[in-house]
Amino acid sequence: MTVAEKLDDYIRMTGQDVFIEVEGKPDKIDAFINQYNFKYSPAISRFVDGIITLQPDANKWGLELRLYLNDKDGLPKGLSITHNDAYRGNYSYRINDIGVIRELFDLGYRIGLN
Repeated sequence: MTVAEKLDDYIRMTGQDVFIEVEGKPDKIDAFINQYNFKYSPAISRFVDGIITLQPDANKWGLELRLYLNDKDGLPKGLSITHNDAYRGNYSYRINDIGVIRELFDLGYRIGLN
């Protein structure tokens, strides 16, 4: 069982809502949206809650995918979770793991509220 599958089991077992967002410069966001829309539905655009498009000159080099959740007790091992005070204030914790979150998309999760 992969870390993403364990995380999916955990989310379902705890019954909590999670939120997934993506952040990057316009070219990275556009490439992500094109790839995402090719593979998943419903289609998304830059105007969907969960898409954060930075300025073209922002000091970021890549794309970030984040999953927000409120409960971490019993969270599967192998995930790096941080306390969240600054972003998505209604969620206490955040996971930044692009690989795991991409796998969650294959399990049915989508950008935005899940």
